[in-house]
Amino acid sequence: MKIARAAMEAVKAHGAEGYPHEICGILVGPRGTRTATEAKRAGNIIVERARDRYEIDPRDHIRIQREADADGQDIVGYYHSHPDHPAQASRFDAERAWSGYVYLIVSVANGEAVDANAFTAEKDGGPFHPEALEVV
Repeated sequence: MKIARAAMEAVKAHGAEGYPHEICGILVGPRGTRTATEAKRAGNIIVERARDRYEIDPRDHIRIQREADADGQDIVGYYHSHPDHPAQASRFDAERAWSGYVYLIVSVANGEAVDANAFTAEKDGGPFHPEALEVV
């Protein structure tokens, strides 16, 4: 997958701002591509386990989907942070994944984004496989 530098920087900034909780959002880009040109912030509706869980607010998901449709774009993937943990997919992450999308995870250590990796699901619910990530 390709991601615009500005979109990657936006994901990292969101992760740093949300520390020590997990943040989440949606990656959008031109229809028919695997290129994320924008990172759209979404609310994490998990409260009690926000340090190690996320769930995108469904209202944000619908809003972002509508905005993307209106702009002739698609949702190409999703992102979230791992506070004080590696940018590696957990079993929880994989079990909630849909095939056909890229999942970007950014590691945030002590409030600073330090690493990012992308994954795709073989089928809905995983397993995950690493996805090459190119910042353009």
